[in-house]
Amino acid sequence: MPIFRRKPKPPPVISIELPSGEEVERAVIAELLHGKAVKKGALFMTNRRLMFETEQGDARWMIVPYAEVTTAGLYPAPNPHLGGPPSRRQCLCIETTKGEQVWWDFGEKDEREWLPLVQAKAEEARADREDGGA
Repeated sequence: MPIFRRKPKPPPVISIELPSGEEVERAVIAELLHGKAVKKGALFMTNRRLMFETEQGDARWMIVPYAEVTTAGLYPAPNPHLGGPPSRRQCLCIETTKGEQVWWDFGEKDEREWLPLVQAKAEEARADREDGGA
């Protein structure tokens, strides 16, 4: 038996009530990377969008509907020369229809599990948007 056995932390719980039909499918403690700034909080994957709730600040939520995600991938953390920790070997990055990049860091194993799910949801939302516009 290991001396320092740690119990896994329970996933974070979303602090707001979601609209009817929307459900949280996954949740993880994460960091939002934005230039030199790092915001700690929780990332939620719902059946409609990605939602990040920061622990502090006036702007507490960053919400990206899947219909606005153009690409998603795992890449090295941006701007490591600006003082980012070298442990960030990869981060989940999405690009939006507006050309914005959003970076989250929350553990390589979880990021590898989230990536195909985010890609599939974005592709499904894109297909629905194209079908609805035709």
